[in-house]
Amino acid sequence: MKNKIILIHNIITPTRTLLFNKLHEKFKSQWYDFKIIFTSETESNRKWNTQKEIDKFEFDYEILNSKQIQHTWWKDNHFFHINFDIKKILDKEMPNIIIHAWWAWLSAWSSMFWCKKNNAKYILWNESTKHENSWRRTITKPLVKYLVKNSDKYMSFWSRSFEYLEILWANKEKIYPLYNTVDVDFFLEQSKILKPQKEELKQKYGIKTKYTIVFVWQLIERKWIYNILEWFANFQKQNKDISLVFVWWWPEEENMKQIIKEKNIQNVFFPWFFQIDKISELYTIADIFTLPSIEEVWGLVINEAMCFWLPIITAYRVWASADLVQEWKNWFIMKENTVEEFEKWLEFLFENNLIEKNNNLEIIKDFRVEKIVEKLEF
Repeated sequence: MKNKIILIHNIITPTRTLLFNKLHEKFKSQWYDFKIIFTSETESNRKWNTQKEIDKFEFDYEILNSKQIQHTWWKDNHFFHINFDIKKILDKEMPNIIIHAWWAWLSAWSSMFWCKKNNAKYILWNESTKHENSWRRTITKPLVKYLVKNSDKYMSFWSRSFEYLEILWANKEKIYPLYNTVDVDFFLEQSKILKPQKEELKQKYGIKTKYTIVFVWQLIERKWIYNILEWFANFQKQNKDISLVFVWWWPEEENMKQIIKEKNIQNVFFPWFFQIDKISELYTIADIFTLPSIEEVWGLVINEAMCFWLPIITAYRVWASADLVQEWKNWFIMKENTVEEFEKWLEFLFENNLIEKNNNLEIIKDFRVEKIVEKLEF
């Protein structure tokens, strides 16, 4: 009978499909059966077409019936998944190795105890950092330390999560140093195809200005969206030949539109949410990309934007900056989230004609999914 690896993940997401398929390919070559258990199909603040992703799956999978507890912090939804079928499924599958993504659900502990009882390896997948302060983090930290202590190995998806695992007493020698990324080749190909159509696409979305700044992610306060609007309202008084595009949805869009109306801010666009195969059009029309969040676990939209050769204005607590950054070459990082610093970096870009002078393509080519998979040896 073949050895078996089970990965327990929260939801189906387009940013992980390629990684999961490549893991399946690698494990199959090593004579492992591979199956993914999703603790839920999706969450209420996600609008992805999950069936489209399922159609791309090359691996065996199962979606659990999960009870979701939702709480709101900073007007951002957080979900806690409760699954009662994990033990029954593991008893049926009898894996030799379990990889569990994160520790925010009871399945992390139940699967760890199952491994102890059945002499299986337990590998903990971590993307958290020491900087994510919350009441939930404070309360659960002793339990998380126990989970870390009882894990056999660890998958750290970037340098700051590696650092946090060490703080939680993980053995440094047992940590796989990985990183977060997307289907780089897909977005590079999209960039190549769509760049010649930039002016046509601007007309399609009603953009008439010379320059366009694009923001992609949820419209919530943690993403610094109201501060961007404040800056844009002031900046327009000096330079009106620029548009601001917010690509996403929920929940602050209507409030933002009300502010725009009251302050008579021009050239702000909300083209709604785009599935991942269409969002490339919005990266194509951009001249500058920004994700200036007050806190961000990574920010995969930055990986995507880099494939379109865009200069990026972001913030120190957008943790992708720790691994992807080559400041002054492709990124401009606000040490503190202030409108003044945001404007300083934008003016620096314009004054030094740096819109298309960056090293993004050279950097992002080294952040392919295949390189993650190469590092994993169980």
